[in-house]
Amino acid sequence: MDPNQLIWDYGDYRAFVKAVLDDWKVTRKHFSLRWFADRAGFSSHSFVGLVIAGKRNLGPDGADKVARIFKLKGPPLDYFKTLVRHNQAETASEREETLEAMKKARAARDAKKLGRDHWRYYDRWETPVVRELAAWTKDGIDPAKLGDMFVPALKVERVREALDLLLELGLLRRDGDRWVADDAVVTAVEIPGQVVREARTQYLLRAIEAAERLPATERHASWAVLATSKKTLEEVFHLLDEARQKCLAEAVADPDVDGVYAVSLQAFPIARIPRDSRRRPG
Repeated sequence: MDPNQLIWDYGDYRAFVKAVLDDWKVTRKHFSLRWFADRAGFSSHSFVGLVIAGKRNLGPDGADKVARIFKLKGPPLDYFKTLVRHNQAETASEREETLEAMKKARAARDAKKLGRDHWRYYDRWETPVVRELAAWTKDGIDPAKLGDMFVPALKVERVREALDLLLELGLLRRDGDRWVADDAVVTAVEIPGQVVREARTQYLLRAIEAAERLPATERHASWAVLATSKKTLEEVFHLLDEARQKCLAEAVADPDVDGVYAVSLQAFPIARIPRDSRRRPG
């Protein structure tokens, strides 16, 4: 049992620690809580048992000790420390903050990184949509029914081509009378920039069509015209990326999917002020 894999199954760090130690009791001949306390660096051999029972809390130093002996690294280590904070949070704001961090960590863990040979996934805008529909509907194996779910409907030939491509790329697999997407999220890590830019353009065109076709109750569009500095603009970019990650995390955690939505966040220059023409406040 690898704690780096097991940690993702838990929303309670005490239960996680107990599960690992229970496994060690069976698989490690000389294991005991005293042995664990000595190796981890706890002064009392009963401390970990009290933590598991909810009678003591793990501080930052204690979390580091447990993580070190469990050999947690990278994202599992970050998730464990955040989980400890979340379970012991004393304020609503800290619970909300740590919950969001845990959702982001799970979304990043579940993301399948596409390589250069996967560029065709972004070649047609409908391919990612077909993947989501196929994975989330009982009628996923029927291309005609999938096509009818698009707004507006998509030709059945295009749906078939998308399904064939997704199967070839390993982004969908057939399981009896349904399709399965093993990875909750895909991310364009090594996809050529030109391919991603073209895909982005295709979705922007879909957004224009939606604005003309759909009532305001079925879509969202908001914008602001900002006069700002490049430094502040970089912070805006950061905020937009955080919003994108939060949207992704919320979607990954949603068990009641009823549709596929394109979410677009943008910021770009529309005018530049020459240095000698800039006014200062005051």
